Amino acid sequence: MKKVFLLLILAVATFTLFGCNSSEYKVDGEFLAYELGIHRNAPMVTTVTVTIEKGDVVGFNIDARQGRATQTEGVETPDDASDDKWSYTWNAKTKKELGDDYGMVANGGAVAEWYVQAELIEDYMLENGVDSVEVDGDTFITNITGVTMKDGGYTALAAAALELAKEGKFQAINCSNDDLTVASMIVDSKGNMTELLLDVQQGRPDGATFAWRDKTKQELGFDYGMVANAGATLEWFEQANLITDYITENGWTMNSEPTVTGVTITTDDYFTTFDRLFTFAGDSVK
Repeated sequence: MKKVFLLLILAVATFTLFGCNSSEYKVDGEFLAYELGIHRNAPMVTTVTVTIEKGDVVGFNIDARQGRATQTEGVETPDDASDDKWSYTWNAKTKKELGDDYGMVANGGAVAEWYVQAELIEDYMLENGVDSVEVDGDTFITNITGVTMKDGGYTALAAAALELAKEGKFQAINCSNDDLTVASMIVDSKGNMTELLLDVQQGRPDGATFAWRDKTKQELGFDYGMVANAGATLEWFEQANLITDYITENGWTMNSEPTVTGVTITTDDYFTTFDRLFTFAGDSVK
């Protein structure tokens, strides 16, 4: 009898030791997946964030930020576009932040505003899983009560966010001008940070047509041309890597602007993005 009781204690101890670490999500925090696009000839980025707490998925957050195209010159000569100039900027608020002002009900006759439908999708995915969302041939969501809009990449991004969570890879973005700044890092179960990266995806409009560059600043490397064309001492990617090397070695202090030797590029947008990145990671990173 004592032997059986001892074996039972060992079994419980083994389950406690290994069971509490059985989750495929080893790091808590908010994991963001994003997709760049173009909406009405202006920049757009769609995001889905998944929140992990104590190894469990506890929430999804769907959002999108759109931009606008503005003709700045040539307005008085609409038949002559040779001197036309355009600017492309991000909207100050995301679709969720706009709330009822987004206007899907007032202007499009929708049954519910965008943010309301987005929250219904979030709740449904949390309760039933990302793969449970069904769409028709035109990608309209068909099986969530109260949702009549299309799946604008939300389920694919939710699945991508879950994969990032399994990897322990945090991402943060910042919209500025017609660019998108991206910071990312991987954090292991012990809180160690690796693979810290800073990058920028730039817009490349051609007159009245908006487009994204084929390569990011990191991907362009020396071809970005800061040294050759602007007389910089170091290329953009080299300076960006100096920043991430500094943070990896010294850690990150929220709302700080560290002085990094050799860095002459403007860093405000980058440091804002790092604040968001480390906020997403929270106490999971040392």
